[in-house]
Parts: sequence; structure tokens; C-alpha cells
Amino acid sequence: MLPATAMAQNEIDALRYSQVTGAATARALSLGGAGGSYGGDFSSLSINPAGIGVYRSSEIMITPTLRFNNMTGDYLGTSSSDDNTKMTLGNFGVVFTTAPSGKRYQNSSWKAFSFGVGYNRVADFNSRGYYQGNNTQSSMTEGFAADAKYNGVSPDIAPPPYGFFAWEGYLTDTGLNSIPYQNIIKNGGSLDQSKEWKTKGGINEWTFSLGGNYMEKLMLGATLGVTSYKYDRTTTYHEADATGNTNNDFQEMYYDETLSTTGVGVNFKLGAIYVVNDYFRIGGAFHSPTWSSFTDQSSYNMDTYTEGYKASMGASNTDPHTNVQPYDQNGNPVVYQYDYSLRTPWRGVLSATAFMGKYGFITADYEYAAYGSMRYNFNGDGAYERLVNNAIKDTYKGTHNFRLGVEGRMDNFMGRVGFAYYSSPYKNAAAFDGQRMDLSAGIGGRFDWLFVDLTYVHSIQKSAEFLYPIITPSSDALGIRQTPVNTANLKYGNNMIALTMGIKFGGKTQ
Repeated sequence: MLPATAMAQNEIDALRYSQVTGAATARALSLGGAGGSYGGDFSSLSINPAGIGVYRSSEIMITPTLRFNNMTGDYLGTSSSDDNTKMTLGNFGVVFTTAPSGKRYQNSSWKAFSFGVGYNRVADFNSRGYYQGNNTQSSMTEGFAADAKYNGVSPDIAPPPYGFFAWEGYLTDTGLNSIPYQNIIKNGGSLDQSKEWKTKGGINEWTFSLGGNYMEKLMLGATLGVTSYKYDRTTTYHEADATGNTNNDFQEMYYDETLSTTGVGVNFKLGAIYVVNDYFRIGGAFHSPTWSSFTDQSSYNMDTYTEGYKASMGASNTDPHTNVQPYDQNGNPVVYQYDYSLRTPWRGVLSATAFMGKYGFITADYEYAAYGSMRYNFNGDGAYERLVNNAIKDTYKGTHNFRLGVEGRMDNFMGRVGFAYYSSPYKNAAAFDGQRMDLSAGIGGRFDWLFVDLTYVHSIQKSAEFLYPIITPSSDALGIRQTPVNTANLKYGNNMIALTMGIKFGGKTQ
């Protein structure tokens, strides 16, 4: 295993580990994720911890979820789609409540204290995608050759070692002074390009919360959150000659990347809910950044098919197929490892709930997330650290997120609908989109000691990305032409079914 520099981490990774949601129970999900002021639900521990002050009994609950997602990609006028289904655990936890009764209740200013501990899944990375198109403007191999000229051809350079692959895969000439295979594009040719990936993992938050109810008017709460990160990704890039010419020294290439990231972080949340009267509550919460440490492990592999190129240059091995993979001194495939840290955005939440007597309520959250405040620490690689942190400031902005939910109640049964809108974190939202909308509906039942909630959530999100990294130098000083890299427009239709089952014990049932 080789140590690596920070070149593999960028502003895209920072955003991935910073986009989280607090809703994890079926009830909160059905209300659009709004949970900042009605309280009495375990999700509030990750949204507004003052909600724990609403509890009058202890409870234990668990939420399994089923996710079935669809991704459609449009690249250079060609549309492709892929699907993915996954069962996950949304949350589990327990809340212990102590509440005085009788004269003790009358004589005490603090009407209840609660302590909660549990788990909320605040982001899910399980996905699969594919898109393809025909490109007449640029080739991924041009960037590989540019990296060879700029950084050299050693496998020990900052991963991914594109220059090493360009050299060993016969994607650049022996003198490193020519541009590889541009003849296909320059002579009016074209390339069939595609990208396929599969990701899994998520962000899990372990919450430790304490809160209380003061005079039935003010609920206060605090949460210590310990986050764990797991992200695994396999990506395959494919590029093939679409000219039909079998004598232009390039048939196709496959380039594979494997990344495994683990991390742990800590944050805190403070919140308050004020009961204006029997019909109206307001709430506010502050979420600190999450200070996290990460470890990346990555590996790379490439296969090239270069027709008669090897033979024409007099190579001893004239097989058109070449497999390229870095190996260590013991003959094992190299795994590059890098340790670094990340500070995610701080957030602020304002909430309000209007009650309709015993018939239910309407609730809403407004959330601001300061994505421009994300920062890396690369443990001594100051130049690249400044480069990426400046890219974060130039790329991202704060978001304004809105969540709205309605719960109607008849006797022991509830029906719920919700809506959420998350604005784009990109300053150039017109180019990269990034906004998301959630539509949700659910039902629930509350009985003496048992509660059950069932929810369906449909999320719609659009984004754009480059098919492959832009690694061409920013100037022509190295003799590499500036190649336009087209973007793929991605549309995600994510669906989730969540079921929460819980048991109440002790105190007064709600």
C-alpha cells in the first residue's frame, strides 16, 4: 500500500459528504422531513433536539427502508438509464423520559426530562448508473497524455497516475512530445464513449440527546452526533473508435477505478421550541459543522487495444491488447491510501407548527446550509489544499431548503402528506442544477403502547457532470490543445418505502 497525495480529493467529494437530511422515521419522512417544531419523534434528535422535550413516555423504535432508484443520463444526445434496489436500516433508537405527576408536577418548573440515544441514516449512497454518447470533439486519452507531459509517467505520482497509464498503455509516443490518437478526432472521426458506475454505503449518525420541558412553554435540547461514513465506488470508462477504420492505431480502451472511503466525525446541535399557545409552536436549531477524518483507498486498472501501433514502433510484444496496473515490489496490485480531514457546512433551522386541535397539524421548516464554508485539511499539502478550498468557495453557495408537512388525525389513525425543496448548492446552478424535490405520503396508527407508521417518498433530482476528469493543463505551454469536455445531464428518480414500528413504555402514552 502506497501513501498518496491529496490529488484524488476534490470539491465534488466534499459535497457528497455534506448533503445530509435529518429525517429517518417514517412519520418525519411522510411530512417532507419537517421535524423542527412539533417534537415527540425520534427524527427530531437530528433536526431540532428540543423536540425530545415533548416526550411524556419512553419509547423504542426501528425503521427498515426499501429503496428503488432510477437514473437517466443524457450525454451528447443519447439517453440511457439504469435501476437499483436496496434494503437499508433507516433508524433505530430509544428515548428514556422521566416526568413528574400529581403535586410534584404542579410544584416543578421542569415538567419532563428525556435522554435519547440511537441511529439515523442521514444519507444513502447506494446507486448505479450508466450513460453513453458519440463524441467528435475530445478524447479521454488526450488528458492522459497531458498528465504524462505535466507530471511524468511514474506509478508513484499523485493518484490516479494518468501519465503512467498513458505511457504503459501506448496512449502516447515514446518521446512524450506528441498528442495520442488525436488523428481520430482531427480527421473528422468520432469516439463512442460511456461511463458506468456502482456506489454503495451511506452516512450514519449516532445521536446522544438530552432535553427538557420548562413550564410547558419552552422545550430545550442538545444533541451530540457521531457520524460514520462509508463510500465504495467502482467506475468504468470506455472509449472506442467509431470510424470503422481498423488501421488508425486505436480500437478501444477500458479504464477502471475503485475507491473505498471510510470516515468518522463529530458535531453538535442545539435547539429550542416555544409554545406560543395551544395552537401554535415555533422552533429554532443550530447545527455545527461536522469535523471528520477520512481514509481513502483507491486502485486503478486499464486495458487498451491499439491495433498495429506496437508493431509499427518495433515493440517486441505486438499484441494489440495491453493491460496496465501498478504493482508494488512484491508483485501485488498497488492500493493508494490517503488520510485527510473535512469540515462540512453549518446549518440553521427555523420551524413552525400550527395545530388543528385533535385533528392534526401543519408544520414547516426552513433550513440554511452554508456549503461555501466546507474546508479540507490535507495534512501538509498546502498548495493543493488551497487549490481545492478555493474551488469550493468558487463553486458552492448556501442553500435555502423548505420542508412542509400536514398530518390529519381521526381517533388513533393518521394520514400524512409532505413536500420538500432543496435549492442548488452550485453558484452556476444553470449549468449543474443540483436542486431536489421530495413528495411523500404516509399513514400511521397510535395505540396504548404501540405505534406503526408507513411512508412512501419520491425524490426528483437533476445534476450535471463531466464524463471524465478535466486534467488538461490550463494553458497551452505544454503544447496540449484545449479539449472541450462535454457534460452529461443526469436525472434521478429515487423512491423509498419506510416502516417505523415502536413500543412506548412508562409515563403517559402520546
